[in-house]
Amino acid sequence: MEANSTKTCKESFRGIILVTSCQKYQHTRLKELNLKASYGDWKVICVIGDLFLDCDYKLDGNLLTIKCEDAYIYNLKKYVLSLKYLYEMFDIAEGVLRANDDLVFNEKLLEGFLLMPKKLSIDPETVIDIDFLGRSSAGCSLINHQFVCEPHRSGVNLHLVNYYETHQEDFDNPLHNIKGVDVLKYSVMPHIPAFLHGPLIYFSNKSCKILIEHMESICYDIYHYHEKSNSYPYTIDDLTYPLILLSNNINLLHTNNWHKELECSPAHTTQFSYDICGNFENSPECIAFHTNKYK
Repeated sequence: MEANSTKTCKESFRGIILVTSCQKYQHTRLKELNLKASYGDWKVICVIGDLFLDCDYKLDGNLLTIKCEDAYIYNLKKYVLSLKYLYEMFDIAEGVLRANDDLVFNEKLLEGFLLMPKKLSIDPETVIDIDFLGRSSAGCSLINHQFVCEPHRSGVNLHLVNYYETHQEDFDNPLHNIKGVDVLKYSVMPHIPAFLHGPLIYFSNKSCKILIEHMESICYDIYHYHEKSNSYPYTIDDLTYPLILLSNNINLLHTNNWHKELECSPAHTTQFSYDICGNFENSPECIAFHTNKYK
């Protein structure tokens, strides 16, 4: 299926599980991914980028290839472009569950989440929509948060700098299109009260459409300077999502029973403390575990 298909009748799904990956991991992480092609009326799609594709996108089975840079720094563009094309291809009733390609899922708990109504009761008289859900960096939800950009509080986040120090070969990969990019310059990030950890995040249709509209307004330019926050917020997608969504009155919802870093994985041993790490035995309530395999 390609962008200019003459098919007018769209397939309908309750939701999409969108696994973001890249060509580097197509024959490792994606081959080892423990997900079925679908879960009831939730379809699983894996996406990679190909900057030299001769059309906007193509769908081959459950592999979506889009005309986009395949670099880590371009994760946001790849993800939001994927959303745009998914809504062109399908009628989606609820939303999209964004997943890393290096997650190991507890499929029973995953199916339970997919089947549940995407509503949350916050008190006996108040029920809100689940629009933006995952594991919050603050360990709590932000509900009806009056978000205001604070440009004086922007600062350098060295996440990308550290990543590219150990992935120098990416600068010479034409599929990545980052030759000569000053990663440090584009590591100036906005101050935000909390973010959702990237390996697994649920976005409702409402949130997806806000992200698409925002990225279209800046022509999907990840190097765009955001004056309100005095930063370049589009190069680390985890931080971009709350910046855009909180600004549009979307609640950031935290759940403990979501995902953890797999014990003894690279993420656990180099980045995170034990309290957000676990395994199937000691954390049976978690939907998924992040391995960082083949990094």
